[in-house]
Amino acid sequence: MPVAQYKKLLLIAAISMGMATSTMAAVTYEDERGSLSFGGDVELDINAYNEHEGGVSLFRSQSGEPLDRDDRFNQDGRILLDINGERHHQGNFARFKLQPLWGTSGNAGLDDAWLAVGSERGTEIKVGRFEAFDLFPLGHDIFIQYSGTTSDSLYSDGQSYVYQAREGRGRGDSGQIALSHRFGNDFYAEVATLMGDRSGLFDGDTYHGYRIDDDTKSAAIVRPVIAWQPGDWSFALGMETNVVSDSVVDERGADIGDRTGYGATASYNGGDLIVNFSLAHLEAHEESNSSIGVNTIWNNIGLGYIYARNQIDEVNPNIDVAQDMLTPEGRNESNTVYTSYRFANVLGLNDFDTYIGAYYSYVDHENDMNSSDTDRYGARIRLKYFF
Repeated sequence: MPVAQYKKLLLIAAISMGMATSTMAAVTYEDERGSLSFGGDVELDINAYNEHEGGVSLFRSQSGEPLDRDDRFNQDGRILLDINGERHHQGNFARFKLQPLWGTSGNAGLDDAWLAVGSERGTEIKVGRFEAFDLFPLGHDIFIQYSGTTSDSLYSDGQSYVYQAREGRGRGDSGQIALSHRFGNDFYAEVATLMGDRSGLFDGDTYHGYRIDDDTKSAAIVRPVIAWQPGDWSFALGMETNVVSDSVVDERGADIGDRTGYGATASYNGGDLIVNFSLAHLEAHEESNSSIGVNTIWNNIGLGYIYARNQIDEVNPNIDVAQDMLTPEGRNESNTVYTSYRFANVLGLNDFDTYIGAYYSYVDHENDMNSSDTDRYGARIRLKYFF
C-alpha cells in the first residue's frame, strides 16, 4: 500500500473513532486530487444575566402586576470538531463539512453537515445542514439575549420580535438545498431553500392568542440573495418567502405560515476596522416587523445597536391580554446595545482568546404598558481555543 494512502486511512480511522488529539489538530492530508482536514474549537462561557419570568407576556405589567425577573449565574459551552474534505477533477469539485459538537451540559448536537458539488467556474450546489448568506451580521455578538439563534423557535407570543432576515437561513431541523454562482471576484448570487415542517418557527402553541393547529404540512421557503463586493466594501440584498399555502394554520384556519421578509446589508472591512449596517422587514399575518442593526469592530473592540419595531394589527379578543402570553395590539419597540472586547493569545498561547461581552435591552409599547419592567442585561466571559 502506498505511504500516502496509508496515512489517509490512519487519519480517517482516527476521526471515525473520535481520537482527537493536539497532534491531529494540524493534520491535513493532500494529494493531487484534494484534501482532508481535521480541527475544531472549544468555547466556554461564564454568564451573569437577568431573565423574565417564564410563561408570561413581557407586556403583563399593563395589568398593574409587576413582571418578575430572576438573576442567573451559570457556565455553559461546547467543544466542536470541524472535519472538511475536498476533491477536484477536470475543473469540477466535491467538498463536505461535518461539525459535531458536545455541550458541557452533556448534550450532543450538530452545527454544519453538508455536501457541495460544483464547477471551478463558480457554480455550486449545496445540500444538508448549513447557514445561507447572512443578511443581518451582528459583529462580535458575544452576548445578546433574545429568543432563537437558528431558524427554529424565533417567534413567541408575548415577546417583542427582532426580525433579522434569518427565518429561512437554515441550520435548523428542516432540509436545505442551495444553488450559488460567483461571477468573477465581485458578484455573488445564491438561492437557498428550506423545506419541511416549519411549525417549529413558533416558540409556543399560540399566535396572537390563537391556538396553532397541530395538523401542519411541509413548507418551502425560498431565499434568493445577490451580493457585490467592490474592494473593502460589500453590499447584499435578499428576501425569504414561504411558497406553500396553509403550511401552518391557527384554530381559525388563518395561514400564519404565510411570511415574506426582506433584508439588505452594507459592510466595510478595512482590516482593523469592520462596520456593518443592516435593514430587515417582514410582512406576516396581521403583523409587520422592521429592524435596523449597526455594529463595528475596531481592533479588538466590538460595539453594536439593534432597533426593532413590531406592529400587531389584531389579537384574539377572547383572551385577557393583561394576564396571558400575548403581545397587545399596536406598536412595540425594542432597543438593544451590546459590546465586547477580545484578549488575543492569552498566556502567550496562539489561538487561545478570551472575550468579555455585555448587553442591555428594553422594550416599549406605544401605550406605555411596560416600560419599567422589560429591561434585560447581562455579562459574559468567553474562553475560546482553536485547535
